[in-house]
Amino acid sequence: MWGAWPLLGVATGRMAASSIGTLLPGLAQRACERAGLDQGAFSAAALDLDVTHYERFAGRRFASKNAALFHYLKVGTLRGWEPCAGFSPAYYRRSNPDIVAAGYEPFAHYCRFGRHEGRGGTEEADKPDDSLLRTPGLRQILERPRPRKDEAKVDVVIPVYGNRHLALRTIDSVLAAKETVPFELIVVDDASPDATLATELRQLAGQGSISLLVNDTNVGFVRSANRGLLLHEDRDVVLLNSDTQVFDGWLGRLLAVLHGRPAVATATPLSNAATIMSYPVTLRENTRSGVDFAALDDICFRLNPGPVELPTGIGFCMAIKRKCLDEVGVFDAERFGLGYGEENDFCRRAAASGWSNVAATNVFVWHRGGGSFGTERGKLIEAAQATLERLHPGYRAMVWKFITSDPLNSVRAKLDAARVAADPRTKTLDLRGGAFCDSLNDGMLAVRLEPEIAPFCGAYRPMVPQFQGVPNLPRITHRTSVTALAEFLNELSIRKMLLPGRADGGFALEGKFRRAAQEAGVAVEI
Repeated sequence: MWGAWPLLGVATGRMAASSIGTLLPGLAQRACERAGLDQGAFSAAALDLDVTHYERFAGRRFASKNAALFHYLKVGTLRGWEPCAGFSPAYYRRSNPDIVAAGYEPFAHYCRFGRHEGRGGTEEADKPDDSLLRTPGLRQILERPRPRKDEAKVDVVIPVYGNRHLALRTIDSVLAAKETVPFELIVVDDASPDATLATELRQLAGQGSISLLVNDTNVGFVRSANRGLLLHEDRDVVLLNSDTQVFDGWLGRLLAVLHGRPAVATATPLSNAATIMSYPVTLRENTRSGVDFAALDDICFRLNPGPVELPTGIGFCMAIKRKCLDEVGVFDAERFGLGYGEENDFCRRAAASGWSNVAATNVFVWHRGGGSFGTERGKLIEAAQATLERLHPGYRAMVWKFITSDPLNSVRAKLDAARVAADPRTKTLDLRGGAFCDSLNDGMLAVRLEPEIAPFCGAYRPMVPQFQGVPNLPRITHRTSVTALAEFLNELSIRKMLLPGRADGGFALEGKFRRAAQEAGVAVEI
């Protein structure tokens, strides 16, 4: 655990962390380097510990930067004190539970890896930039092919309340996606306060683009969803949030997973913002990952990793089998009010009746995240968690067990590798380090091995500096076999390996990589 430092405690008794940093500068420096807070990390991240800034949080002065850094590692990180402007360790922990589970120190992780993965150092840095989202015009939506609702075997239900530009984007994406499965698109207007949106929805319904249900008063997300779930008692249902975007073939693939086994109750696709189903970084909203999501959905389709059992479906986009709805009932509107937690409760009730919930890893659906409930989101989540634990004792522990075992990690790793392999540039594994990557020409995509930091010191993490968001590629250690390294080279379509010359001191795993390159048919240059 960060801040424990048992050996220092034995050696120094009650000596203050700042005093250790002053009196034992070598020890403090080694501790900072082990954590990953060395000058190399700061230079690469264009960030550094600002002693004056940190002193304002600590309420004291420090004799040196190393003393301040050591104090931050010993005390400040756990108390959420900012090491510099533009980074909050408290926010980074809160928004990156995978980092907490792995045991990384937040600032060190951000400097080394997080910035490459699209993780923001503050809440402001993580906010989605809605200015980049194009709102389709009504004419464009009306020109889309109309659903074949007379042949429909499934309803796509979108509850709507405000957020006009997101709602229209969602509707447009469903209508624009090429799909062989006949469906009916049902929009439930929960007495939206946006008169323009309400008018546009009526026009879309009048032209047959959607089927519109309008609530006389605002009844909340759950009751609106239930109204859509109950509209046709002979159809499966896909519940879709009004801040999503789907791509060609999404519905057919999702339903194929839903009906892949008789006992499957729900199927949930991968997304950029869907907690345990999030990609590329799990358990967070990947708002700035730099990923082409339409291309990613196509990779999911071609890769087709197979379904994975989940403790719960995620309601941003969840296919539900009608037979399960008939047996278990719809969402619990009395207990879950305006939203959050209703799908988790439904999935656990289904599981208690012998049903299962699965991940449809061959489908990716973009999700803006947090758009359905605005500023009330945090309070709704907190209340829902308490209710879920009361109704389903052990729910929190079950979900945490899923998170720590992370059965979706292999899926995310395959997607990372497939995305790199699909890049048209020549993939080169550059093991020379330093700034040598700058010498690669524009037609090459460099893959590098970055030394890991505590608690994984001694390992290497594959990084692609020119290619944001591949955090799931496996760590490489001295225990990694030559065969596994050869598979790694093949999966990323590596065609060339650049090794350091003798003057660089060599590379610890050079022998293994040479043999792996020979096994994989990869050219080696020094």
